[in-house]
Amino acid sequence: MTELKEEKVNVSGIETRYRVVGESNKKVLIIHGWGATSYSWRDVSYCLAKKGFEVIAIDLPGFGETPPPKDVWGYDDYINFLFSFVKKVELGKFYLLGHSFGGALALKFTSKHEELVDKLVLCDAAIVRKERLNLRQKIVKSLSKYFSKIVSKTPMYPLFEKVAYWFAGTYDYYHANPIMKEIFKKVVLEDMTNIASKLKKECLIVWGEYDQATPLEDAFILDNLIENSQLKVIIGSGHNPHRSHKEELCKVLVRFFES
Repeated sequence: MTELKEEKVNVSGIETRYRVVGESNKKVLIIHGWGATSYSWRDVSYCLAKKGFEVIAIDLPGFGETPPPKDVWGYDDYINFLFSFVKKVELGKFYLLGHSFGGALALKFTSKHEELVDKLVLCDAAIVRKERLNLRQKIVKSLSKYFSKIVSKTPMYPLFEKVAYWFAGTYDYYHANPIMKEIFKKVVLEDMTNIASKLKKECLIVWGEYDQATPLEDAFILDNLIENSQLKVIIGSGHNPHRSHKEELCKVLVRFFES
C-alpha cells in the first residue's frame, strides 16, 4: 500500500502540517474545508496515488495540526500563505482541488496564480454567498432574538449558546477559537461569483446531490458562470463526497485530470 507521509514546513512563520501520498510528476494539491483537515482526504489521496498521482493535502492555518494565524485573516491572507507554501515545497505546476471553504480559496488562488494551476476542481465549494437559512436555522434565529435577552446575563448563557449552535448546524463555529471565529465571520461574507465569471481555466464542478451546506443550486450557478466548466453531480451524496462516495469521486477526478 502506498505510504502516507506526514510532513511539516515553516511557511511565513507558521509550522504547517501537510500530508503526501504517492510520488509522481502529476501532482494534486488538495485544500480542505472549514472545520476539516488534510487527513479527511486520505482515502481519496490513496486512490489517486494508485492511479499515478502524487497528492499533497495541507492543514490550513487554524485547522488540524497547523496553528491559527495571530491576526484575523481574510481570503487574500490565505491565498498569500498558499502561494508561499507552494513555492516552499517546490510543487511546480499542479492540479488544484478545493472543498467547501477550500473551494473558494482554490478559485481565488487560480484567478491570481493561473500559471501554477493545470486544472481546477471545485468540490461543494462555498463560493455563492447569500442568506439561505434552513428551517432549523430560522427557528434558532427567531428564538435567539428572544431568549438571548433573557439568559445573556445568567449562568445559563454558555449552555444556551452551545445548544443554539448545535441545533442550527453551525457547531464548528461554536468550537472555533476567538481568532478563527473572527476569520469565519470575515470570510463568510465574501461572495466570489464575480471571480468565477472571469475564470478561463478548465474547471470541474463536482457536487453532492443532497448538499445542505452549499446547495446543489450553487453548482448550476457556477456551471453557468464559468466558461470552461463541466458539472458532475454525485448522486446520493451530501456535502462530503470524499467521505461518503470516495471511490466514485476518485474516478471522476482521474477522468478529468487525464482528459
